[in-house]
Amino acid sequence: MDGAEARLLLKTARSHRLFTLWLLLVSTGLRRGEALALTWEDIDLKNGQLRVRRNVQRIRRELIFGTPKTTRSVRNVSLPKTCVQALTRHQAQQERERKVAGKKWQPAPGQPNGLIFTTTTGRVTDPRSLNRMLTILGRDAGVRRVRVHDLRHTCASLLLAQGVDARTIMETLGHSTITMTLDTHTHVMNTTLKAAADRMDDALGTDDPKEDSQDEQGPDTED
Repeated sequence: MDGAEARLLLKTARSHRLFTLWLLLVSTGLRRGEALALTWEDIDLKNGQLRVRRNVQRIRRELIFGTPKTTRSVRNVSLPKTCVQALTRHQAQQERERKVAGKKWQPAPGQPNGLIFTTTTGRVTDPRSLNRMLTILGRDAGVRRVRVHDLRHTCASLLLAQGVDARTIMETLGHSTITMTLDTHTHVMNTTLKAAADRMDDALGTDDPKEDSQDEQGPDTED
């Protein structure tokens, strides 16, 4: 998904109750299970950061919380201002939902306290349901069908296109090696490198090589 498609998707998702989740997935490249396992204790709204320290996945019929699959997956991620603002609004929205639900607000057994992206009754959101939601959002937005995991690639591609270096992207996405980052997004990296070469032309000037070759023809003479 390119930048134009991502903007269309987020514009369409603005009225969705989990808009903040979609914005976070596109903006930070979090894995689906990482985002759904976030608690408010993992968020530092003042300093614009979040801490990835757990994930959730469906194993048979149960949603199991655990630690990320690699040590690099445990990480701090800086948040764009739009995400901080959206999270602040989402926190107020969740509190309203809690009051409306009343006694029906019943987190699932084993669920961490203070989950950010819950159902309207306080239970963890099933990771599988996100793909169905995204299919509907993509259809309504008029963009090609993608999986939730593809939003992670979208984030990396957008960062590369903005000139962010590969190591920073590796740390943001929690890739185990920089090779994984580069191999996964080679097509975008090539485009970025071409743009960098074009900017070098601008910096050094774009003299016509034909003129240079004409100047070099024949011996130099002085009047």
